[in-house]
Amino acid sequence: MHAKEVRLGLCFFNNRLFYAVNDPGKKAHLKHIGAIDFSFNVPHALFKYTGRHTAHLKEAVNRLKERFGFSHLQVLLHPQTECKTVLPKLVYDNAEEREAHINILMNGVKRNKIHTSWHSLSNEKFKLLKLQTDDSLRGPLAITEGQPNVHLLSTFEIGEHWISHARPGGSILTVCCYKNCVAVSSYILGKLRGTTHLPFDEIGDLPYFWLQQSKVYPWMKGLHEQIQVFGYQADKIIDLLQPFWDDAGAITKMDSLEKIDVTADEKTYSFDLASAYPVIMMALGK
Repeated sequence: MHAKEVRLGLCFFNNRLFYAVNDPGKKAHLKHIGAIDFSFNVPHALFKYTGRHTAHLKEAVNRLKERFGFSHLQVLLHPQTECKTVLPKLVYDNAEEREAHINILMNGVKRNKIHTSWHSLSNEKFKLLKLQTDDSLRGPLAITEGQPNVHLLSTFEIGEHWISHARPGGSILTVCCYKNCVAVSSYILGKLRGTTHLPFDEIGDLPYFWLQQSKVYPWMKGLHEQIQVFGYQADKIIDLLQPFWDDAGAITKMDSLEKIDVTADEKTYSFDLASAYPVIMMALGK
């Protein structure tokens, strides 16, 4: 990492904005990890693009820029801002096939309003397609307007940051918890195997949705040596879902600097560090 590369990570859970900034020149060290409270549901304000609330968030980002002078900004998006599917590489290699599948998945949305990105998988015969629309990105783009080197990330990319940081090997399952959904991703030997998210209205219904989704995605039932849980209400999610995870997997709530394998100027925090885990990974870079 270049000595002058100051990275700031942002993520949003419930009514809080979490942020972390690296300390250039110091490996795996954070200059600051913090949180800003708001009187409204931040992910909802971004997803629905409520102008008044979005203005407050943009002001907060501008204050962080003045304070830390970051040169790179990474923002974790809510899973419901995107559509993801796995397609054969044969589809990816054929432009007409690619566009036909995009048209089916985003029926009714004009092509020039759709953002596409393709990601490699552990099974090289397939590719992950991620689709987003102008409307779904309107809020995140509004609050980061004018900032340098902005990258909007999906939750599965946090796991890739962890692999780059810790070089763990083996198989990993990550569970990122939001107020109304969980984002689940699986990795094997450093590569993404699969990813999905499970929305819910009542958190008590989550085990039922996990069972249903795991019938569609067998990797959710696979053996994982490490199971990492982070985000909002991580303890409650662990209690609900632990019965569905393989007993051989070591479950870790990513809620301490030691577990995350980083150091920071602050040693204690007024918030659950599990919610700040994504911003720590983004601040470290990849």
